[in-house]
Amino acid sequence: MRACHHCHTSIDAMTSIGYSTLCPTCSKSLHSCVNCRFYSPGIYHDCLEGVEEYIEDKVEANYCDSFMLGEDSKEETARKELAKARAEAFFNF
Repeated sequence: MRACHHCHTSIDAMTSIGYSTLCPTCSKSLHSCVNCRFYSPGIYHDCLEGVEEYIEDKVEANYCDSFMLGEDSKEETARKELAKARAEAFFNF
């Protein structure tokens, strides 16, 4: 489910997200690194897309061309934890 990183409000899949698009609930910018599906702290420039230009403020709006609204961080975290637990169970027979 596409959602705001800050308040976890669902964002309609048909919503076009531009630089100035704000979350209807918390009024935070939706076009930011923390809301992007490619945001991955610890990777080069914290981006799975391998962008060349470093964006220092990951919470504020930016003009990144690779931006795609990501999944709800709560659901994504739970999904990653489940996958990790399954992998550990598989290798710890």
